[in-house]
Amino acid sequence: MAGVQHDAQVLDSHVHGAQLAGTQGLRRRALVGAALLTGVTGLVGCGKAVEKNGITPVDGTGGGTATARPPKPPTPPAPLGTPTPADWKALAESLSGKLLRPGDAGYPVAHQLYDPAYDSVLPAAVAECSDPADVATTLKFAERFKLPLTGKSGGHSYVGASTNHGGIVISVRPIAGITFDGTTARVGAGTPLKQVYTDFEAKGRIIPAGSCPTVGVAGLTLGGGLSLGNRAYGMTCDTVTQVQVVTADGKVRIANATSEPELYWACRGGGGGTLGVVTEFWFKTVASPLIGTFSVQWNWPDAAAVVQGWQRYLRTAPDEVWPSLRLTANPSGSQTASVFGVDVANDPGQALDRLISAVGRKPHTHSSTPDRRFGPDPDGPRTVFYAGTDILGTPLTDSGISAVLAAMNTRAHDTRLAATAIFDPLGGAVSRLAVDATAFPWRRSFASIQWYSERGGATGQQAREWIAAGHKAVAGSAVGGYVNYLEASRPSGKLYFGPNLDRLRAAKAKYDPTDVFKLPYAL
Repeated sequence: MAGVQHDAQVLDSHVHGAQLAGTQGLRRRALVGAALLTGVTGLVGCGKAVEKNGITPVDGTGGGTATARPPKPPTPPAPLGTPTPADWKALAESLSGKLLRPGDAGYPVAHQLYDPAYDSVLPAAVAECSDPADVATTLKFAERFKLPLTGKSGGHSYVGASTNHGGIVISVRPIAGITFDGTTARVGAGTPLKQVYTDFEAKGRIIPAGSCPTVGVAGLTLGGGLSLGNRAYGMTCDTVTQVQVVTADGKVRIANATSEPELYWACRGGGGGTLGVVTEFWFKTVASPLIGTFSVQWNWPDAAAVVQGWQRYLRTAPDEVWPSLRLTANPSGSQTASVFGVDVANDPGQALDRLISAVGRKPHTHSSTPDRRFGPDPDGPRTVFYAGTDILGTPLTDSGISAVLAAMNTRAHDTRLAATAIFDPLGGAVSRLAVDATAFPWRRSFASIQWYSERGGATGQQAREWIAAGHKAVAGSAVGGYVNYLEASRPSGKLYFGPNLDRLRAAKAKYDPTDVFKLPYAL
């Protein structure tokens, strides 16, 4: 669904890495879809809708196509061809939001993604849409002139799917309001996670969400939504009760369990950028708990025992505990094996003791802190990075662990690459839903891996070779990948959606039969 390609409504879901407050760890991005802890209370919920921008959606129990301010035609019908300055002027005047073109003051920032590697990709225009009618108007303009079209929320797509060259980017960033009705929150698709957390702090409510403050809520949610709260509360997409979507035909639709159910299903884990532009979400929330966090680090010679012990611990850990394993190589030549954990039961000392016992090796450092709350990471600079993904269906074998450590040694350490293999646990609440309950397919899997790298003292090619070596190392246990960590070199839809791919393709055929939203991956 376009609207926020993962992060743009495209990947952001990314779950770009995250460091937790008060801990060393992953460089920021490594974990986007994982909620961080900083003392900020969390996120959104579900409930009755409120009229906004002329659209009166249903309250989550029924509905259909919403009524909306009719899109204003940017120009009278004319032969196809390159838009003239008059055409662009007419489009700009027809929007409530802004149309930014090369040379305009706001364009250099508006067209950027989180990754500076895509700064040279220059769309002909960025439509900063303020409501669904703006989205529909821009859609019709792009269709008339056969221009490439891309949705964008936060712009964190790993493969740059939040932009295009020479076409139009539909940015939903201005659609960023949050309204509450009891335990329900209606959240604009352009809302960054920092705002989501801030607005929820006063409400004492959360949903499982990401940690990177600038990630768009749409990108995270559309790809599924990995977070530190997954085992206790499920995926971010599991908390969605309703979505508002502008589909390829320009219609503003309300999708929920009873109205447009296949569109609703696809918007929960099917990735962004393929079926339409999502403009709003309705989330169900839970009370924000006090939580405990723990951090433990071992010296590199103990790395194999750490991976083995973490896997043993995860098999029996309560759903309230989320322990993330990180294997890190630094450009300086140092390497560490560490675990950062969250305990929703707020007893981090006991969780830490059980983990250390499972590993059976004395840690180099360890600590635990109770009485914290979910919240986002601090903001950071835009960063060029390289990333990949695997989903482990089963724990790694001893030979698989040896292969991962060999990749960390020869492909990362020896080249002075800045690299982290991030193993995030699944299970718990994630596994309580059926595989086809939402489009996110990995309900029965053991863990996700994000291979995250910055060049450090190495080259981009060496970073890519390390990621490829990681894929090969875990191939015996891997069953797929996470679409919010999508890789341009691995575009197969089967890899990201497994048994749910055919159903997603059917939804694509229904809601975008002429392939208005063209993306070179996933479907």
